[in-house]
Amino acid sequence: MLLTRIKAEFFKTYHALDLDLSVRDDQPLILIGGANGGGKTTLFQAICGALYGLKISTEREFHEMYNSGNNSRQGASEQGIKHITLEIHFMGHLFGEEKPHVLTRRYEISNLSKKTEVVEYITANFGGLKYAYNTAMPQRDRMKHQTEIAKIIKANLPQELSRYFLFDAMESGALVREDEIQSVIRENIESVMGFGKYIQLGRVAESLNKRFQAERLKVENEKHEYMRLLGEKRQLEARAAALEAERTAALEFRKKNTTLYNALKTDVDTEIALHKTIEQTKKEIEGILSKERAYHSAVEGFMRSFDQHVLLPNLAEALGREIRLVISTKNALENEEGSTLQPDVLKRLVRETLRYLQNAEKMIAESPSGAEALENTLVEYLRAGEMTSSAHIDFFAFLNGQEVRALENLITAKHTNPFSALLEQKEQLTSQRERLPALEQNLEEWRNHAAQKDFSLIRIFERNEATIEHCEAESKQISTELATLETRLHAFDIQMENTADPKYAVLQKLKAFFLETGEGLLQTKKRKIEMTMMQDLNINLVPYRGVIDRVEISDSLHDLTFKIYHTSGNEIVLNQLNTASKQIVVQCLLKSLHEFGEYNPPVMIDTVMGALDEQSRQTVLENYFPELSHQTILLSSDSEIRPDTDLVKLAPFISRAYTLRRDKERQSTDIVEGYFGKRVHEGVVEEALA
Repeated sequence: MLLTRIKAEFFKTYHALDLDLSVRDDQPLILIGGANGGGKTTLFQAICGALYGLKISTEREFHEMYNSGNNSRQGASEQGIKHITLEIHFMGHLFGEEKPHVLTRRYEISNLSKKTEVVEYITANFGGLKYAYNTAMPQRDRMKHQTEIAKIIKANLPQELSRYFLFDAMESGALVREDEIQSVIRENIESVMGFGKYIQLGRVAESLNKRFQAERLKVENEKHEYMRLLGEKRQLEARAAALEAERTAALEFRKKNTTLYNALKTDVDTEIALHKTIEQTKKEIEGILSKERAYHSAVEGFMRSFDQHVLLPNLAEALGREIRLVISTKNALENEEGSTLQPDVLKRLVRETLRYLQNAEKMIAESPSGAEALENTLVEYLRAGEMTSSAHIDFFAFLNGQEVRALENLITAKHTNPFSALLEQKEQLTSQRERLPALEQNLEEWRNHAAQKDFSLIRIFERNEATIEHCEAESKQISTELATLETRLHAFDIQMENTADPKYAVLQKLKAFFLETGEGLLQTKKRKIEMTMMQDLNINLVPYRGVIDRVEISDSLHDLTFKIYHTSGNEIVLNQLNTASKQIVVQCLLKSLHEFGEYNPPVMIDTVMGALDEQSRQTVLENYFPELSHQTILLSSDSEIRPDTDLVKLAPFISRAYTLRRDKERQSTDIVEGYFGKRVHEGVVEEALA
């Protein structure tokens, strides 16, 4: 099989792709360069999709693959119908001859039925044989063409084997994980080398043998029982196959997502701590704002009662002496109120007064009785209250009792001035308020960081792990039940052994014959595979270059194993190799299978250097890529195959070199001749013309 051209319309990043992939016999390499996101993987997907079809079942899936960035251009759709078209040209086998093949797949959204669906239109011209059908046809009408196209594709490169020849080098090392290495090797050798069909023929022979035994049963009830057991066995085998397929898919999911799952599990604890920090920061910000509100409320209360806290205390201090005089005077007058002097007291007072008035001698001399008359007159006057002491005169009569009590409260009440406390509160709040912008910024950053994480994969991954456990447990149970059924079926086999029948004798031998044939072919080719792999690994496996003594593949198809031995005699354990070394081992295995297998497909590698270090890169460039296949397509960035240093080593083997360029404005990828500005012509690297 040799790819010659790939075309694509409106597929992901490609608006209109038309790429010549033909190679010369002595120059098997096609080098396609591009930056990350430039369209290398999409080109890889376009070739696989053209061969085996795209998985598009819903309108959403269609639009996820449709190049909508160019839908405003003239010709972006025919008659207003959006479509995705993939077309692959290749030289392939047809009736034992190499003939040109063209396979076209077109996808459109159809609204003819009640629900919107995606219709696939397939046309093929295989060496002059033409086929056409679409998925909207009734199954009866499309079955013939669909079957014929599938047969021709399978004859050239079955889809189940495509991942061994069209692969991502970054993922090839993952094929040799501890739980998959031997199964991968077994699948490769059985499928690519064609040994699997002998195992299948053996199983068919066994099935025919069981059917023949059922037909030979003389007793009808035994026949029914035998057929029932066979039906039960088929159901269990079908269930076991379904479980194995489900387990394989789950293991594939585990392989692709284990690293991300472990990283997310680590991030969960960080995320919880981050949410706690966010909550604490929110509480701290709310605490500062609450203190600020309390401070403003206190200031407003202080202003409303300013006179009470400031003016009245100052007034009491300034007028305290006078106010105390007023209060004491008023209290004295209240205590003396209602008291009346006795006559003898008044007389004594009068006598004292008269002594003071002895200077009024003239009046007393003129009237001898004047002194006595004056005494009586004064007594009567004083008793009548017409003459009082200056001590009984109320100078503060204008103050009523309530006002006097108010004055008394003014000087006796305890006044507090909250200004000092407010000032201290303000200083503390100012210090905390200065931290508020930084806290709010941190809160926003933490919220954004928390919002970017998606931990849904953890739940999906753990469900997937549960699926693996369930499949393994149920498969184990089914194996036990199958063993029990085999024992019961064997009882019928014993009954048949005593009856001579040539057909039965042949059927009994067929299973062993096919298995022996497969074993014989394995023995024929396994030595060649072992020698080729030993040579390739001694060159390409840098950590063990030149010290690999032998490679061993087991002799049994039932238990295919693969081992590498050091010249010192010890086994080089595959699971102890690093990722780059595992990648080299798998690629050397694929190269051997490609060389000695029944199929002769091209090889297409994305992310060509995978996890290789510098020394391994140089070894692969010089010894692996040039000899890998009759057609090898390499999809590389300029950091993998470097234009200035690595390109010259591959130049003698390069038939064509392209560079994918992403046009962000047009949202499409264009293809130009040359590799990152370098032109490869007749094995020589030149500067590309501007």
